[in-house]
Amino acid sequence: MRVRLGLIVAIVTLIAIGASPVARATYDPLGSGATVFRLDKGFLRVLQKHGVKLATREGAAFKSGSLRFPVSGGKFDPRTREGTVEHGGLVRFQRGRRSISMKRLQLKTTRRSSPFVAKLAGGQLKLGAVRQLTVGRSGFANEVTVSSLRLSAKFADRLSKRLRLRDVFQEGMPMGSAVTRAIPATVAILPKTGVQLELDTGIAAKLNELHVAVNPIFPAERPSLFTLPIFSGKLALDFSSGFLQLQGGIEFIELGSGQAIWREPRIDLGAASFGPEVDVEPSPPFAGKAGPLTVAGLDLSGGTSATNPAHRTLTVSGAPLILPESTAALFNEVFAKPQEKENVFSPGEFLGRLSFVAEAQ
Repeated sequence: MRVRLGLIVAIVTLIAIGASPVARATYDPLGSGATVFRLDKGFLRVLQKHGVKLATREGAAFKSGSLRFPVSGGKFDPRTREGTVEHGGLVRFQRGRRSISMKRLQLKTTRRSSPFVAKLAGGQLKLGAVRQLTVGRSGFANEVTVSSLRLSAKFADRLSKRLRLRDVFQEGMPMGSAVTRAIPATVAILPKTGVQLELDTGIAAKLNELHVAVNPIFPAERPSLFTLPIFSGKLALDFSSGFLQLQGGIEFIELGSGQAIWREPRIDLGAASFGPEVDVEPSPPFAGKAGPLTVAGLDLSGGTSATNPAHRTLTVSGAPLILPESTAALFNEVFAKPQEKENVFSPGEFLGRLSFVAEAQ
């Protein structure tokens, strides 16, 4: 009996483990920002005392005792606070004719005790241990603060050998503190809100005249406007690229004639398009399932767009959706032709206007 009970418990445990959702990190690619090293006053005095000067190139800068490295890439998940920040820029420690360059600075928040590595004299090494590393948010930006960085043995050794300053740089010597501000190129969108689509009054009148009913497909709704839930997405903060994947769909149906169904639309900002899975019935004579197609062009410039860093939202209001030739021809074939009418729908006319408030992770 005990054996059976133990077996049952083991099976239930395995099922629970298998059924439990696995948390996956969703990283935002980084596009801009900087890391600023505020050098320790004692470290600066040592450099000055021994005639070591700092020169910068390739986007790095040195001013008022601080080194600045521009963010050149990397990735960050603001929810788990894990990420890798890559930097451009080069700093040269120079003493007379002798010098050593530091470049390819990288910050990893998962290495909390020694988060910085850089390439020095041909090899990559850790800069040193830190007292504390904290990660936070400032609007869309990720902020990492590192306090009391102290030279690693290898970093101290490289500086001493290359600059011919024996016993000047030692392991544990305070170098300074750093603040990183990393701004994502695109942000992952949470499945919290929806996209509203308002049919243009002109096209709504044409559809009504042809007795074409326009209905939402679950989980889309139409209390007043069509609302399609956002399933996922990635958007650039300047709205120049990215996408929203929606759930549900829209049905256009003319009893006794035909039906056009648009399911799971994808809004592509880079391609300026609204593209669902298209199904035209009955088949034959119509095409049936035609796969993902662009059924409308998207004109973001015809609406308004804005970001709210405090709430981490991206908003588009009233962006026109425009019929391409293919959709106008489809509507004419399926809905107008059976009623012996031609060219009711024309390329370039408004299908409607699209709006959304998308929340970044």
